[in-house]
Amino acid sequence: MSPTAKFTVRRRPEPGENIFLIGPGGVGKSTLGANLARLSGYPLVDLDLEFCQRIAIIGPFIVEHGYEAYRAANLALAQELVGGIERPSIFVTSSGFLVAPPHSSDYQAAVALIGTGYSIGLLPSLGIAEATDIVVGRQLGRGFGLERETEVTKFQKRFAIYSVLGDMHVVSAAPPDRITKAVTTALCWPAVQTQSRRSGTSNCQ
Repeated sequence: MSPTAKFTVRRRPEPGENIFLIGPGGVGKSTLGANLARLSGYPLVDLDLEFCQRIAIIGPFIVEHGYEAYRAANLALAQELVGGIERPSIFVTSSGFLVAPPHSSDYQAAVALIGTGYSIGLLPSLGIAEATDIVVGRQLGRGFGLERETEVTKFQKRFAIYSVLGDMHVVSAAPPDRITKAVTTALCWPAVQTQSRRSGTSNCQ
């Protein structure tokens, strides 16, 4: 398990863009989002928390209404939240945000929403077996009564989707503070770059 972060940076963020964190559950989106918000001063919007506060607790909602109804309500809420953002924010998406069938209107709408800002995709490893062990272990450790077989199947289905998405793609199982530092440096945020230039490690133009 590598302690470093491997990056694919397809483009740099533009000034004023929202930062969208995308990936399966258990990859560290919420932790990274909170850290980035603290360091940048950007507001933090966590879609799962917003859903629970505004609509219903996610698990019981899915049991009562079905996953498709949840996905539709989740997407509508995300569109409402992004539409109401008044200044650049860190937006943590839900784990299933981009897992609708590729040619469906839900998928196209979700991709379009992410495309209004800068997306950062997270995975702990590009090896599916290692990534599955890490993420499923984290999920089962949360104490929500999840079943291993179900979590393995869900993660491996989403792994193929999230392994190719993101304006920046981050692959690391390092501690959250190391991932945060690596991401802020790669984002070329001014406060971080001031320190990096002093140490001679900045790669920003």
